[in-house]
Amino acid sequence: MRKQSTNIVASVFGAILIAVGVLFAVFYTMPQEVMVAVPFVLGGIGFLSLFSGINGAIVNRMKKNDPKFEKDINDFNDERSEYLGLKAQAKSNEFSDKLYLALILFLAVMEVQLAVLLVFVTAFFLRMFVSLYYARKLNNEM
Repeated sequence: MRKQSTNIVASVFGAILIAVGVLFAVFYTMPQEVMVAVPFVLGGIGFLSLFSGINGAIVNRMKKNDPKFEKDINDFNDERSEYLGLKAQAKSNEFSDKLYLALILFLAVMEVQLAVLLVFVTAFFLRMFVSLYYARKLNNEM
């Protein structure tokens, strides 16, 4: 559980980043190359930080005002929720494999350079080998 002061700092930091991003977008009218994306990156990080801080503050306030909510949050980490989390991770992993393969196929159809395609294929196989390694390691521990 984060402290309330941490949530406030995160919210203020996010608001400042959003303001800086908007100022960059308005006043820096002729950006070159990578600098085109800077306002959007700052704004995105700012929104994440702002809403993370707001969410933490709301959760802390709800925990303070409602003991049942605190109990529900603590009971959330039981075996059933762990099983459901693992099942959700497995489904997500399966979906990301299909998405990654679709991306590789899309890049191949677009006839990108072979080096770029090989980087994606290598990363895919590395991801598969790491996944198999940890699955085997976990299976041996049980």
